[in-house]
Amino acid sequence: MILIISPESWGAHTVSKQHYAITLGKAGCRVLFLNPPTKGLDGIQVEATAEHSDVFEVNTPPVAKGLRFYPARFRRWIEQRWLERLEREIGGIVKVVWLFENSRFFDMKFAGERLKIYHQVDLNQDFQVERAALTADICFSTTDFISQKLQAFNKHTYKVHHGVFVANNSRTLPDNLVNNFSSGKMHAGYIGNLDIPYVDVSLLSELVKSFPEVIFHFVGSYSQTGELYRACSNAGNVIWWGRVESTLIPAILTQCDILLITYLAENFREQLASPHKMMEYLASGKIVVATYTDEYKDKRQLLEMVDDSRDYLKTFSRVVENLGEYNSLEKQEVRIEYAQQHSYDRQLDKIFALLKKHDLDKKLLEGRA
Repeated sequence: MILIISPESWGAHTVSKQHYAITLGKAGCRVLFLNPPTKGLDGIQVEATAEHSDVFEVNTPPVAKGLRFYPARFRRWIEQRWLERLEREIGGIVKVVWLFENSRFFDMKFAGERLKIYHQVDLNQDFQVERAALTADICFSTTDFISQKLQAFNKHTYKVHHGVFVANNSRTLPDNLVNNFSSGKMHAGYIGNLDIPYVDVSLLSELVKSFPEVIFHFVGSYSQTGELYRACSNAGNVIWWGRVESTLIPAILTQCDILLITYLAENFREQLASPHKMMEYLASGKIVVATYTDEYKDKRQLLEMVDDSRDYLKTFSRVVENLGEYNSLEKQEVRIEYAQQHSYDRQLDKIFALLKKHDLDKKLLEGRA
């Protein structure tokens, strides 16, 4: 049995931790997905997820109030007792602890002889990085920047790129949503939280104003008091989708002609080195116009990326004028093939190979049902 400790809850929106849990379940493992603590909850609650019989959602109250301030040995003892209670609740033994955060359970010694994996997918997860890396058997990261940080504490650190869920279902939208693309104009799409501080609002609003002939689709949560909405709410060429079911994203991306990444790259280079959305974009096959994204500096055949955001509008204009070339069948196939090479099934194969390299694979295999 495998315990995944996540900083984000199951079901709020599908994130990499959930995809790894689902992929492990399909591979024959029983997976416990531990959500962030639920205040006021009485005891441990374990429920099978709706669509994945081998993946179980775990909700618990905080292990102990102010636990991070306890002496290390006492804190580990409390966490070890908590894990043993969880095992009694499920009637099984956890063989692998897979930690995706570093604000709780960061001293992985609490897991004893179990396989201890620390996996950092975001640079801004920055609480107890040193202790998590030091006490893990092996570490995984998604960027060179994170790897360099972890390698200072654990030489068994490896970069495993962001994965992508490759859907087998039809990439078609319901009839009522297809109408959003029925104008016969060119369509550009941006997927993600529209209120996060990393979005270059000035650049994105200027893009909307400079290309009135292009319909811009903003897909993701936003506030009407947010900076981007206030800057673009009166534009007649913007469609505000709001938050949508993750299952609709591939179909929306396929309907778009151009996909956008517009971040404050000069200000947050390391944090924005490998956006999660990039793999979903590439899986659609459509051309991506991006501000500087460090993990793709040597993969420019996949996208149009500017080194300086001041060149973004000029690059976007070139793509608009030559869209047929940029979205040729050959170029789309290259992008799709790259994404497929990073499906979660293949990412798990890479992780398994790295575990085997250090004779750690047997414990992962023991996590099977």
